[in-house]
Amino acid sequence: MKRLISLVLLVGIVASLLFLFGCFESQTKCTKASDCKEYQQCNIETGICELKPGYCNVDNDCNDTLKTCDKKTHQCVFLQGRCRIDTDCASWQVCNFENKCIAAAGYCDSNTACDPDFEYCNPERHKCEPKPGLCRSNTDCNGWEECNATTKKCVALPGRCNIDGNCETWQVCDIKTHYCKAKAGYCINDEDCGSWAKCDLDAHRCVARQGYCAADNECNYWEYCSQQTHRCTLRKDYCNSNNDCGEWQVCIDHLCKAKAGFCNNDKDCVAGETCNEITHKCQ
Repeated sequence: MKRLISLVLLVGIVASLLFLFGCFESQTKCTKASDCKEYQQCNIETGICELKPGYCNVDNDCNDTLKTCDKKTHQCVFLQGRCRIDTDCASWQVCNFENKCIAAAGYCDSNTACDPDFEYCNPERHKCEPKPGLCRSNTDCNGWEECNATTKKCVALPGRCNIDGNCETWQVCDIKTHYCKAKAGYCINDEDCGSWAKCDLDAHRCVARQGYCAADNECNYWEYCSQQTHRCTLRKDYCNSNNDCGEWQVCIDHLCKAKAGFCNNDKDCVAGETCNEITHKCQ
């Protein structure tokens, strides 16, 4: 009984080793090439599918400690980071005496190869470059910035901005264009004002042009500022001349008053009479 168990175990171990070294797969029977897999060929003499030259099933088929068998292509490829010559590595690497791919001169594979104060290793270019916001020259900055040689920081050009703090107190930063623009109610020049106004370049406020107004207090007491036309407009029942009054009225002290023999309302009539609103006469 013990001998039987030992035999079963031995068979299992042998089967595992055969599977590990790809022997099971290599024993596929064939009569033509199409009976085998793409990376195999048919040995007509033995009738068995065999590996094509340069292909593999397992790492041992490569017979190279620096290589492994790619399970998808069934070709021997270098282990990650291993090599024999420079061309076995990426274009930015060289092969050293330990058969390892390392960064070539002028390139980097980690931040430790760069100046820790203001550089990092760009993972796409494998070059030491200034950290975001830092610079060596203007070309390291955005088009609206320049490099400050002392601080090695990119700063906004005059009139350009990254934040509101780069602008005047009466301005905000337009983050789409990186230009400082006037806050609401302020102006940089006349273009920021309506057709009725101009920009006061000292206060940076839009003010009414000659003959126009922005508020009632810019007009005479008998006028108000029309927000549609921005012109001083007569208040109701007020006037500048007789032409602003009815035919039965005259303009006195900018008020339309009834002519002699006429009335505006009952107050203009004697006791017991009323003012006819059609004829504007007391009756």
